[in-house]
Amino acid sequence: MSKTYGCRWCAGDGAEVEEVLERPLLDKLGAEVSRYQDKDFLKAAMAVCALTAMADDEVKLEERCSINFAIRTEPALQAFDVDKASAILDDYIEGLERDGDAAKQVLSEKVRRVSSDHKRARTLMRVAYLIITSDYDVDERELAEFRRLCDLLELEPDEIWRDCKIWSEARKSE
Repeated sequence: MSKTYGCRWCAGDGAEVEEVLERPLLDKLGAEVSRYQDKDFLKAAMAVCALTAMADDEVKLEERCSINFAIRTEPALQAFDVDKASAILDDYIEGLERDGDAAKQVLSEKVRRVSSDHKRARTLMRVAYLIITSDYDVDERELAEFRRLCDLLELEPDEIWRDCKIWSEARKSE
């Protein structure tokens, strides 16, 4: 009795996996694996969004639009479903409104988990910058939250702010 278990490629007859499975299915599977592996990054990104947007005790329309813009345009976030990201964000904001300091600690821990990856940490702070500057009114509480998040991510706040400003200007000219 053969041990192919219904798969040609298990039989060892030399057939390539791509011949057995259609390429779109493999691409979709690769995207799903990437999303699964990056769920901590998505949660950290939405935590940064919630913490930054709520720094001045309210989430303005401009901030919410900046968050959706970042999810759609930032390469590190484009793999994620906007609706799923928005649902996570809504939960985080609701938690901050309801539980304040306790929720802030939980969300800060989600952010801290990304600190070992400088590139991703910098991406999170770019998103924070977009939110803070979205209404053209940079509040001291928002700047304090930016600095606190940089500290969590082991980044130098002034350097990151300067880099974010340059990055933001470059995006506008594209």
